[in-house]
Amino acid sequence: MKKLMIGLGVIVIVAAGGLYYLTANAPKIIQAVIQDQGSKVTQVSVKVAKVNLSISDLTAGIVGLTVGNPAGFKTDQAISLGEVSVTIGDISQDLIVVKEVMIRAPEITYEIGSNGSNIDAIQKNVEKFTGAGSDSSAPAASSSGDDSGDSAAPKVIISNLYIKGGKINLSAPFMGGKSLTTPLPDIHLTDIGKDSGGASPAEIADEIISAITKYSSSAASSIDLSALGLSDISGKAADVIKDVKGAVGGAVEDAMSGTGDVGTKAKDAMKDAGGALKGLFGN
Repeated sequence: MKKLMIGLGVIVIVAAGGLYYLTANAPKIIQAVIQDQGSKVTQVSVKVAKVNLSISDLTAGIVGLTVGNPAGFKTDQAISLGEVSVTIGDISQDLIVVKEVMIRAPEITYEIGSNGSNIDAIQKNVEKFTGAGSDSSAPAASSSGDDSGDSAAPKVIISNLYIKGGKINLSAPFMGGKSLTTPLPDIHLTDIGKDSGGASPAEIADEIISAITKYSSSAASSIDLSALGLSDISGKAADVIKDVKGAVGGAVEDAMSGTGDVGTKAKDAMKDAGGALKGLFGN
C-alpha cells in the first residue's frame, strides 16, 4: 500500500510541474503517461478519465483515477481516487510549494482472497517492478523504473491536504460476494514538508498513510454488519459481531500501514470471522 501511495505522490508532482512547463497538449500526455506507467508498475489496469490543467491560475486536476484488481479477485477495483485537485503556489527547479491538494471521494476496496488480499498482491507487483524488497539474487529494476523517483524529483511543501468523502470497502469469500462499507473520516493535513524545507514523495506518502491508518482503523470498528443480515440477532451473536469487527479492523490497519505479514494475518483473521458467522447458523 505504501508503494502505491508513493506512486500517487509522484503523480501529483508530475501534474504540478506540468502546469508550468508543458503545452496545451499536456492533459492528454499526462493522462497517457499515468495510465501506461501505472499499469506497468502495478500489473493491473490503471485508468484516468480526465486530466485538467490551467496555466493561468496554476491548478491541475486528475479525475477518475482507478487502480484495478489482479486476476482472481471479484470486486471491480482496488482503489479509486475520485477527483484530485492541486493548486500551486510557487515553483522553482528544486522546490514546489503547493497551496492545496484536495482528494475527493477516494475509495479503497480491501478484498481477501485465498492467497491474501488484492492490495497485498498489487504491492508485491510494485515491489517486483521496482526491485524493492527483493534479495540480492533477484534482478534489479531497470534504470527507467527506479523506486520512486525521489532522487530526481523536486522537493515539495504542501500547505493544506484534504481527503474528503472517502470510504473503505471490505470483502471476503465468506461474505458471498457482498462487501462492508465504512466511511473514512475527513482528513486535513497542514504544512507537509515545511519543517525540513521540502519533502520527497515517499515522505509525503508516509504522512498521508499515517493519517489514513489512524482514521481507518477506528472507522472499521464501527462497521454496520446489517448488510450481512445480522442486524436482528442478539445474545451470543453480539460477541461474534464484535470478533468480526475486530478482525476487519485489524486487517484494515495492517493493510494501510504495511506492517507484518499482511496477507497471512488478514486471511487468517477473516477465516476465523467467517467461521464464527457460520457457527451462528449451525453451518
